[in-house]
Amino acid sequence: MKKKVIITISRTFGSGGREIGEKLAKEIGIPFYDKNLLKLLSDKTGISEEGLENADEKLLNRFVDTYSVTVGQDYGTNLYLYKVQKKLIREIAEKGSCIIVGRLADWILKDDSDLLRVFIMAPDEYRIHRIMEQENVTEKEAQKLIRQVDKLRRNYYSFFTDGRWDSLENKDIVINSALKGVDGTVDILKAILETL
Repeated sequence: MKKKVIITISRTFGSGGREIGEKLAKEIGIPFYDKNLLKLLSDKTGISEEGLENADEKLLNRFVDTYSVTVGQDYGTNLYLYKVQKKLIREIAEKGSCIIVGRLADWILKDDSDLLRVFIMAPDEYRIHRIMEQENVTEKEAQKLIRQVDKLRRNYYSFFTDGRWDSLENKDIVINSALKGVDGTVDILKAILETL
């Protein structure tokens, strides 16, 4: 593996992308960022983690005026979160190797020469089974969650970028996690990193 690598992981809901990223980070000994970015943002901005989480990877208002500064104390807006998160992601990437899940990191860091953009996906059947187990929901509820969360991610990505969340042309590696499971997918990514 080269001296520095920034791995961004985009994922379909239920494919295990977050778990894969977290395990990979532990195994190769580099920092992992996912929802813990909200804690860092909260520490830097003074905004509650709960307020930040309400806007995390979601569009609360599809008609946000992207030219206006946030009004008054309304720091929970997507635009504000995107701006401060973008700055934090760039600061983290400058420090050294890490893995960042979601949060438009693949787009924000697209010009970084140390970037490796990974997309984790899986067939619906595999995702439904994982969600049913992890969330303790019925098959219909799992199907609904897949549609809702993937749509939220797709809309959020297209709102802030001129790319598509699930576009393969903006990814370096695409892996179907159902083929080898979470641990096998981690092994595949480790093997790829060893060649860099």
